[in-house]
Amino acid sequence: MSEMQSVENMVSIKIDGVEYKAKEGEYILNAARANDIFIPAICYLTRCSPTLACRICLVEADGKQVDSCNAKVKEGMEITTTTPNILEERRAIMEVYDVNHPLQCGVCDQSGECELQNYTLELEVDSQSYSIPDTKRETKNWSSVLHYDAGLCIVCERCTTVCKDMIGDAAIKTTKRGGAALDKSLRGNMPKDAYAMWNKLQKSIIAPSNGTENTDCSDCGECVAVCPVGALVSRDFQYTTNAWDLKRIPATCAHCSSGCQIYYETKPTSISDRTEKIYRVTNEWNYVSLCGAGRFGYDFENRVESKDTKAFANAITAFNKAKVINFTSVITNEEALMLQTLKEKKGIKLINREARAFQIFLDFYSKASGNSLYTTDFKEVMKSDFVMSLGTSLRNDNPNARYAFNNVQKMNKGAGIYFHPVGDTLVPTFGRTIEVF
Repeated sequence: MSEMQSVENMVSIKIDGVEYKAKEGEYILNAARANDIFIPAICYLTRCSPTLACRICLVEADGKQVDSCNAKVKEGMEITTTTPNILEERRAIMEVYDVNHPLQCGVCDQSGECELQNYTLELEVDSQSYSIPDTKRETKNWSSVLHYDAGLCIVCERCTTVCKDMIGDAAIKTTKRGGAALDKSLRGNMPKDAYAMWNKLQKSIIAPSNGTENTDCSDCGECVAVCPVGALVSRDFQYTTNAWDLKRIPATCAHCSSGCQIYYETKPTSISDRTEKIYRVTNEWNYVSLCGAGRFGYDFENRVESKDTKAFANAITAFNKAKVINFTSVITNEEALMLQTLKEKKGIKLINREARAFQIFLDFYSKASGNSLYTTDFKEVMKSDFVMSLGTSLRNDNPNARYAFNNVQKMNKGAGIYFHPVGDTLVPTFGRTIEVF
């Protein structure tokens, strides 16, 4: 994008009386965040469609009260982030969220990083104006890694939205739960947005989309990552530690060549054993997604395997005799480095027929298109309205490519073409304008 185009796509707006620049068509909430202006929001995810579930992101735009996650900026717009009416609405909404929310913060897995806790304090909710009989809500294990506590769920719909708009599984949805009906007198005696949110909260719960007790998904755990409360947690992490006891260690995921940035969250194994142990893996979920291998496949880091000295000696002997090594592309980065070192130090010839075939493809692609294949990243891909996948099994080979392919269909109403010799029933569900060959 040229500098002239960039300037033309910017608009001038005022937020709380101060003039700012914002991208034309950007949501007010994102424009405010880009300029370090705080607007509370629980349900909104940056890379997904708005759900309008929480409604605490209310602002006043050109004199009209709107949801900042769903209203777009325009030239000359004047935005006020707080008014007496907006503050009343936000406080009432937080009181509603807190009405029957279990007071088990001391043992809740989200305690210390819970957004319900944070916003209750931020909006100074220190008393309760409302009450309603609670309904029993079951806890369930949806899969080998996912635990859902319906009693803690605030139905913000982050989990359903990220599963649909980013991951592409659409494995969970909101469903009816049969909660107690609101007293009709409340309609005129409490802020209207708080009433609407409460009415929906009483009627809804989250459940697997397939109508069973178990999710039919890739177990990526992104729903766990985005949950603002303790409703969705990893079964491995549940009741093992408190968030404030963990030390975050920045790292790069070792499972594939994508190089996803992650955090290993560690603490000593026990009081007597001070060896650091990984308790979970987290990521910056508002900006990037993580697959199940990266999120849950960390236990190998905690194992110390003894070396088979006889097998190791046999391998060394074989390498010393070898003149040619024929290998596949399904190897780790460490194994690739080892092979490269053998080539450089001992002159061993390396043969990879898959890599050679791909190199030939790249040469033909470059001659036909005039472009190099690697000229962009997934962030740029997700801005497009058409995407083509050639020869990669999106479900298994490269989850981040799959997420980008799906996001183009969901967020941009885009189209796509998918070429792979093995059929995939998941890819066609991403959108109606996808052709599979």
